[in-house]
Amino acid sequence: MILANEPVIVAPWTGAPMIPHHDEVWSAWLHGSVAAIHNAGRLLLVVPVSALTPAAISLALRLYDVGSVTLLD
Repeated sequence: MILANEPVIVAPWTGAPMIPHHDEVWSAWLHGSVAAIHNAGRLLLVVPVSALTPAAISLALRLYDVGSVTLLD
């Protein structure tokens, strides 16, 4: 469940909460959605890159805006 009042942050897949989910993050991205993880009261939109670019951030936020999100737990 994604909460509307949660802060949304785009993150690369190199951080500690994302490392166990590499396969799921990659699969979501390949299927046209952005992976999301709840972490410390925030929703992390996880992009399969080690360094974020403006294009990756923009695409992740666009996918989130249109509801194409795969929630990982």
